[in-house]
Amino acid sequence: MSSSGEATPVSTPASGVAAAAAWGLGFCPHHGLTSKATDPFQQQLARLLQSRLRLATLILLAGFGAYLLQNLLNPAAIEARKPGLIGPHIAITIFIGACAAWLSVPGRARRFRQLRVMELVVFGVPALFFAYMQHHYTCAAFVAGDVLSASLHLEVSTIPWILLLTMYGVFIPNSWVRATVIVLMMAAAPLIMAGAVGMRHQAMWDALWGTGLFDSGLHLGIASLIAIYGSHRFGALQREAYDAQQLGMYTLREKLGSGGMGEVYHAEHHLLKRPCAIKLIRPERADDSHTIARFESEVQATAKLSHPNTIEIYDYGYSDDGTFYYVMEYLPGMSLQQLVESTGPMEPARVIFLLRQVCSALQEAHTSGLIHRDLKPGNIFAAERGGLYDVAKLLDFGLVKSTDAGGDVTLSRDGMVLGSPQYAAPESTIGDGPIDARADIYSLGATAFYMLTGRPVFDGDRALKVVFAHVNQDPDRPSSLLDGIPDDLEAIVMKCLSKRPESRFASAVELEEALEACEDASGWSQQHAARWWREESPCCQPAAETVDVLGPTMVVDADATAQTSHVAAK
Repeated sequence: MSSSGEATPVSTPASGVAAAAAWGLGFCPHHGLTSKATDPFQQQLARLLQSRLRLATLILLAGFGAYLLQNLLNPAAIEARKPGLIGPHIAITIFIGACAAWLSVPGRARRFRQLRVMELVVFGVPALFFAYMQHHYTCAAFVAGDVLSASLHLEVSTIPWILLLTMYGVFIPNSWVRATVIVLMMAAAPLIMAGAVGMRHQAMWDALWGTGLFDSGLHLGIASLIAIYGSHRFGALQREAYDAQQLGMYTLREKLGSGGMGEVYHAEHHLLKRPCAIKLIRPERADDSHTIARFESEVQATAKLSHPNTIEIYDYGYSDDGTFYYVMEYLPGMSLQQLVESTGPMEPARVIFLLRQVCSALQEAHTSGLIHRDLKPGNIFAAERGGLYDVAKLLDFGLVKSTDAGGDVTLSRDGMVLGSPQYAAPESTIGDGPIDARADIYSLGATAFYMLTGRPVFDGDRALKVVFAHVNQDPDRPSSLLDGIPDDLEAIVMKCLSKRPESRFASAVELEEALEACEDASGWSQQHAARWWREESPCCQPAAETVDVLGPTMVVDADATAQTSHVAAK
């Protein structure tokens, strides 16, 4: 698997890391060499083992408790059949209850080695009780002179052993070797006990061979094979499930969004423990190498940018199965699309506050010779970063175009233009003339229109219909749709939406200066943003998805005027 950046800690030589691993150590850039007990898979396995052991002890507790209650309610049976067993029965029931309580302490995660010891205790103590019970019954019957009953008890006593073996195979994940050793020890115990008694008395030995010692061994052997396979297979499946969640140095958590091209996951770096978002582009989802090239361009273009209002890229590469992925910062917050959909049109002062930050990020991109070409509410985040709220973050440079003389050409096929029709500039969709920074200015104006009114500039059930509207129709003024929109801000939005690029603001800096000159420019601050997120946010705190799944993102063939659309994970 190829990846960059964080995949290999640069502060420790590779040979040193390998040597540390050989000695059972791991390397953390903050703490140096650490025990491999912090291995993510072992941590996950420990959580699973604790929950499984807890369930197993509760089942054992219910079984022992039920039989104990039956015996206590029938004292005659104790005197007749079970003298000397009621005390150990009570003791083991209390002991298993204590184990269940130890495993069930709320919020207490036990260490892996402690759980492995508890595993031996939880299954070993009942096994000892069963062996004691078998010996007790066998000796009692033999002393009474009933050799046949003593030998028949062996076959009957295998039932609890088979149940115990089955529980182990179902609940405990293990390796082949460890599962084999533990299961065979449990399975051999009743046979060894019977053999020990039989070797002391020839009559008992003859009775055991004649009444099912071989059959009991066969039953226990079959149960052992099932338990060994079940325990090992469950452990292997757990490892496979864990591996499926791994991508290089990253562990995938919950899915944040998905679409026609792939998925976005909340993830965590193994060593840094830093939350991040990972976008996956599955090879079966990508129609050709051109699509993968587009996403590689997004990573490389965004990685060149360092503005605090542009999302940060940490890493990218290909997995073993050919999945292209890249890792970006995780943003607690909501996209502008989500904000408007959940709370309605924004206050003009807040719109200015957010757009000025976007303009600042765009200026760095444009100065670097990069045109975004897919600006829309779903690609701008209002995030919480470092205790600051409403920090605008510009996402998704997947349709980036280089304007440098030596830069790459537009990542579109001949006659094909990519974009989001509700927010794309006319020249971007019809291919009329060069595309420069003023195309992003148009898209930002369409985004501002949506933020102020809660609806796109032009809407329709077909992408081409929306495209033709952007090319040919004059947009409504925001104030005609919603009261309270200042004239100066409306004039800025309408200038951004001019059909002719030369009639728009010439640069993001010019647009930012116009926004700064608005009367409401000082009407929203960090204090307002923090209060809004605490008191009015649709979520209790600004921790939401880092992506917005929306569309349509359009592919238009300008020559054939045919179009298709797909929803892309943003």
